[in-house]
Amino acid sequence: MKKMKKLTALALAGVMMLSAAACGSKEDAATGSGESAAKETITFGTNAEFPPFEYVTAQGTIGEFDGIDMAIAKQIGDDMGKEAKINNMEFDSLLLALDNGQVDAVIAGMTVTDERKEAYDFSTPYYTATQVMIVKEDSDIKTAEDMKDKKIVVIQGYTGETCVKDLGYSYEAFKKGTEAVLELVNGKCDVVVIDSATAQKFVGDNEGLKIVEDPAAFEAEEYAIAVKKGNTELLNQINASIQKMLDNGTVSELSAKYLDMDVEEDASSSDAE
Repeated sequence: MKKMKKLTALALAGVMMLSAAACGSKEDAATGSGESAAKETITFGTNAEFPPFEYVTAQGTIGEFDGIDMAIAKQIGDDMGKEAKINNMEFDSLLLALDNGQVDAVIAGMTVTDERKEAYDFSTPYYTATQVMIVKEDSDIKTAEDMKDKKIVVIQGYTGETCVKDLGYSYEAFKKGTEAVLELVNGKCDVVVIDSATAQKFVGDNEGLKIVEDPAAFEAEEYAIAVKKGNTELLNQINASIQKMLDNGTVSELSAKYLDMDVEEDASSSDAE
């Protein structure tokens, strides 16, 4: 008799456990609380040293990261039904990280070049820029040719470094735009060669500086998002999102918004170096 009661109790317990499991599965399906319902992610590689496109701040669009590119990355993630995440690293490491699968795509104010197109696929361009020279207001530099005997500073891996190298001039390369501009402010160099939009931010945030353009020496360049060669599915999804943002004016609105923001003040409130 005792044995029968014990077996009956075990059977009832088993039924209760199965019922609880079934209820839990229904709740997970309804609320999305199960592991299988976790939102997928898309990871973008960037170099958050390039305002107004990407920089670190106290509270950004994606975590601590903000800027035109970060807002674009978030919208791409939203359009794909995925959570956009950021992997911040040195600019020269970005494409290697793409090769190694550390990131799904690279968005970092990256210029499309023939050399890069041989190894990677690029999205529809979303921004057109050019290289310019930042100098002090009393500088005698009027054209790129005037830099010949000057102390030139560039940012390592950026297009400005390539342009100065192609001109045959010697230069010093820094990893951060803020460091390069600080050299100029402190009188330790004569000119900084950098992308136009970023130059506008640095000149706006530092008194006594101005921008010198030379269209004859610096051609226009296009920014786009890089993905692995042959990753057509992801590329098509990114292109669809970018085209939508171009058509509805989102990219233009973001450019105007972030060019007007006091990026340096926001960035200084973070713990980033």
